Amino acid sequence: MSGMKKLLSLAAAMVLATAITGFALASTRTTVKSVHLNTQHPTAAFSLRISHPRKIILYIGSAKVTARTRCIKGTTVSKLRRSFTTDGTRNLLWHIAGRQDVCRVSVSAAVRGQRSGYVSVDVYR
Repeated sequence: MSGMKKLLSLAAAMVLATAITGFALASTRTTVKSVHLNTQHPTAAFSLRISHPRKIILYIGSAKVTARTRCIKGTTVSKLRRSFTTDGTRNLLWHIAGRQDVCRVSVSAAVRGQRSGYVSVDVYR
């Protein structure tokens, strides 16, 4: 009987591990756009159209960035404008309901002086 319980708990652990792996593989990350800024190219701006995003992540390195996000789900439109002056990672779907049909993201970035910077947009689907 003890061997049967061990076999059952091992099978349950395998099913759980398979489910976790499946969810991890289901959300794929794609770098949609990345820009390097320097003294010769101190500013950059771009717009993206993203279908069915789960997460839109903005990576900032040494740049002043403004991001506008406009998402549509059915007939509901959600808008958000944010500015960032510090390095880091930002979720552009912050305060926007999940499972959007389509999102349009506009990003403008700039560096000052002799500094170089980096801006990247990653999408999880």
